Amino acid sequence: MQELKTLEELKEKHPVKTPIQVAAKFMEVTPRFLQVGLQQGRFNFGVAVEMKNWSYWVNTIRFINYMKGV
Repeated sequence: MQELKTLEELKEKHPVKTPIQVAAKFMEVTPRFLQVGLQQGRFNFGVAVEMKNWSYWVNTIRFINYMKGV
């Protein structure tokens, strides 16, 4: 996986959904930290849904706005 260095590169590469691993890297946290935060509803840029296993959705535009403090 090519490492993305800017939020603009993120938007180009993942215009709709950002993978957990990529979002966690931008936030400088572990993917597990981000997953638990989504499970607890602590972030407004994504959701976690428990089915048989947990599934995660990180909205790219909302994530970028969160990282910019908008």
